[in-house]
Amino acid sequence: MGRLFWKFFLAFLLAQLLAGIALFLAVAWLVEPRQPPPMPDTWSMEAPPAFPVRRPEPPHGPPPEASGFGPPPHRGPPPPYLPMIAILLGCLAASGLLAWYFAKPVRSLQWALGAVAEGRLETRIQSRMGRRRDEIADLGRHFDRMARELQRLVESQRQLLYDVSHELRSPLARLQAAIGLARQDPARIEITFDRIERESARLATLVDELLTLARLEAAGRDETPRIRLDLVELIAGIAEDACFEARSTGRDLVFRGSGEFLVMGRAEQLHRAFENVLRNAVKYTHPGSVVDITLEQVGSGELCVRVRDHGPGVPADELEAIFQPFHRGHQGMMADGFGLGLAIAQRAIQAHQGTIRALLPERGGLCVEIRLPLCRIS
Repeated sequence: MGRLFWKFFLAFLLAQLLAGIALFLAVAWLVEPRQPPPMPDTWSMEAPPAFPVRRPEPPHGPPPEASGFGPPPHRGPPPPYLPMIAILLGCLAASGLLAWYFAKPVRSLQWALGAVAEGRLETRIQSRMGRRRDEIADLGRHFDRMARELQRLVESQRQLLYDVSHELRSPLARLQAAIGLARQDPARIEITFDRIERESARLATLVDELLTLARLEAAGRDETPRIRLDLVELIAGIAEDACFEARSTGRDLVFRGSGEFLVMGRAEQLHRAFENVLRNAVKYTHPGSVVDITLEQVGSGELCVRVRDHGPGVPADELEAIFQPFHRGHQGMMADGFGLGLAIAQRAIQAHQGTIRALLPERGGLCVEIRLPLCRIS
């Protein structure tokens, strides 16, 4: 038994002892026999009898009380220490049960916290709470949720570290190969320099996207002030640049949105999020097709932005996975990029209390839907 058990035990025992003693004294005072007032002695005032009175002789044999036919013999009240012992035993039993009831889940929490501190993030405690429906059971549920979130974060960080090392290894290996070729054949130095320049630019892009993702993962600690932004103006500017690039590859982009939709946010993060979504749609839409961008207000204070392409789409079981870092799927493996664009967009939108999801339209392609809360105009 731990210290908390004995603290509960002594507190409950003391409280019940005090209550039991007070109850015992109150009952003893209520049932205490009251002595009748003494009767005046009138025998001395009466005249002596004129004739002697003969008293009846007692019958032969044992007294009627002993034979079982008479009234039972009078017994006095029980000794006072017997009720006190009964009260003490009852208080000990009740205090022990109450202390065990309150200390047991706390010991379970102590064990679970120690297990998580040792790195066993799969530890759960809800099954040890039994059928409790109180604040301690709520604490156990909150602990399980915390452990699941910690486990998810650690696993995602491990996967991210693995993916980063894998992505860095390829351009570094090509750089080393280019340097080796330059040393072996100085006549191909120009071609080698071009390869080194491309791989260096690829590495710089990867590092820049990783830094952006890291900043968005720590969005709660970002001290950049938020300003009021007009999303129509912001997305229209991004769409104009994306349209220029799309037309150079035989594609097109149509933007439909008017009015004024204001949000409180960080311009750099939102610009990066919408730019990644639009560029991703332009990259995967079929040549000769159009990327549609629509803005509309849904509900009383939410803006919905839909970006739809007419490309090959993704399998239904990958609609959530495409927002994970370095996930590219079958189509993405044949295109340039690192698979970080949609992951960055998701973190940026979530940092602004918004949501982003991917949908499969009936006529094919992919639709990315983004929802953001609008500013309340006072």
